[in-house]
Amino acid sequence: MSLSELSFQVKGSSAEPYEVTFIKDGDSLTALCSCPAGQYGNFCKHRISILDGDGRAIVSDNADSVPTVIDWLQGTDVAAALGEFRELEKSTDKPKSALVAAKRKLARAMNS
Repeated sequence: MSLSELSFQVKGSSAEPYEVTFIKDGDSLTALCSCPAGQYGNFCKHRISILDGDGRAIVSDNADSVPTVIDWLQGTDVAAALGEFRELEKSTDKPKSALVAAKRKLARAMNS
């Protein structure tokens, strides 16, 4: 089993960039962010934007590595949780509590 890691500096609401780190360990993907939400293990838009393939907020010189993270995502519990979240997000007939629960599940998956 090989361990791989990629970190990005991203522009957020703070004057200093946040650090978003992805760690691929076999079939497991961990996504960490130094923003307040990420530090507390909550839903974090910085990690999600990169997982969605959006590197516009990246201020480090490795934005071209985003496709690698997308490849790492495939087949992980994070991919399943992200897919569930996206489906609930699109659906207008699901209660908001289900969307909140999906956000929590996604955050837990990224921190495991």
